[in-house]
Amino acid sequence: MKTRLNLSNAELDAIVEETTDTVWKQIDCTTCANCCRTLQIVVDDKDISRLSAHLGTTPSEFSRRYVQIGKDKTKYFTKIPCPFLGEDNRCTVYEARPQACSGYPYLHWKGFRTHSLMMLDGCSTCPIVFNVWHALKQRLQPPKR
Repeated sequence: MKTRLNLSNAELDAIVEETTDTVWKQIDCTTCANCCRTLQIVVDDKDISRLSAHLGTTPSEFSRRYVQIGKDKTKYFTKIPCPFLGEDNRCTVYEARPQACSGYPYLHWKGFRTHSLMMLDGCSTCPIVFNVWHALKQRLQPPKR
């Protein structure tokens, strides 16, 4: 997909978006919540501020309780699964959820070619990503000779 497709980036992005929308209608994320169960959730200062306000605490208290800083200075939730995943597989802070969560699985991002390898990694985590990837392979793969 990165180099052999005879499609512009805009054409490929449109196909990925259309395919994603079709697949997304068939899958209820709350039956899975695998992303919330298995991924390390990255947060930034805006996320921390929004989440702490939502929970009625200060950013420093929120960070002390939920955030860890990696060697590369990346901030992320200290626990897996996500501490805000409810028993019903729903996010208990959905309205204030981190940007990494609201954008996941990143299939509506423009520039699909540049992040298609990241999508491959998501195939093992998210059924939507897996099904989109499978549909794209079927749709875009050249016919066998």
